[in-house]
Amino acid sequence: MKNPVKKSLLVLLAALSGIAVPLRADDDSASRIYSEGRELYLQGEYYDAAKKFESVRFESRNLTIRANSLLAQMAAWRMCKLYYREFQIIEELLERYPEYVNCNELIAREFEIGSLFRGGYREPAFWVFRWIPYLVDVDRTAEVYNAALKRAPYSKFASAAHMDLAIHYEFDGKTAESIAQLRLILERHENSPEAKYALLGLANGLFALSGRGDGDSRYINESVELFKRFCRKYPEAPEIEFARNRLAQAKDVQAAKLFEIAEFYRKSGRSEVAERYLAQLMSDYPDSRTAPEAEETLLNISDNYLPALPPEKNEARLPDIRSYKIPADADILLVSPEEKNSPYLLEVPDLKIGTDKNVSGKTSKGVEK
Repeated sequence: MKNPVKKSLLVLLAALSGIAVPLRADDDSASRIYSEGRELYLQGEYYDAAKKFESVRFESRNLTIRANSLLAQMAAWRMCKLYYREFQIIEELLERYPEYVNCNELIAREFEIGSLFRGGYREPAFWVFRWIPYLVDVDRTAEVYNAALKRAPYSKFASAAHMDLAIHYEFDGKTAESIAQLRLILERHENSPEAKYALLGLANGLFALSGRGDGDSRYINESVELFKRFCRKYPEAPEIEFARNRLAQAKDVQAAKLFEIAEFYRKSGRSEVAERYLAQLMSDYPDSRTAPEAEETLLNISDNYLPALPPEKNEARLPDIRSYKIPADADILLVSPEEKNSPYLLEVPDLKIGTDKNVSGKTSKGVEK
């Protein structure tokens, strides 16, 4: 089967070789080197061809020849599967020779390269040792995606790139950077398929940050609002149970913060201020885990408080995990070989070969019974 990528790149090289450019003395040398690189490319020596194309631009000052050599070099690096080097050439073309290329196609290719790195691709650290699987270059996911997003922040590929970056940063322990990417999805691509997961991920990320230090309650308050927004916008989503559980947990955190403030004022002798905070807690978070203790404290410091009726339903704090009983079974589940005088761990069924008749009415040895 013919390689469609190789075929398209050959067409590109053929087209470039047919461009008429006025040549000078140094351009003659560049043209000769370019022809040598093209011959190497046609022979399948892509790495050597890329090196030849790379040297062309040092031989000529003609912008068209330089741009063509970069395009040919980009094609050769792609055939070598050296995608980071291809990305570097694309960046140079977009930066220095935008009038000679199709910018939309090159930026789309940058998004593709970013997706390859996100999927696990790593460029060999040394070409001569490319056969060693663990001798690879660093992960270039963030660098490639950020470059593409800088050039096309509202591209049709941008929302998926932001999501990939958010996951990439989260795996690297960079929660703040991950949250920034999720915010960009909600700001720029609210109607994209990734917006739903960005909303839930942002709410959950802020909930996690609130547990590491949230003196002004900014993280937990925003987390609660985002979880409410998710429940309103996606009531039928498979993740709705998780969102409601997290929302209940986030409200517990808010109630606990109010209780801490109330306790501070109570111990400071300012019972009237503590009473206001406790009353707010019982009004806003009656089903929180702190509510029983808050109500007891409020009854002790206030003569006017009347206990409210308990909420009809308390929101679950954990996912609803269904459990099933193991059916009663009198059979032996697993027998070790030494207990059944057999070399096999599992029973080998007796197929009764040689005794039962097959379809033809003969035994397995072909003898009539």
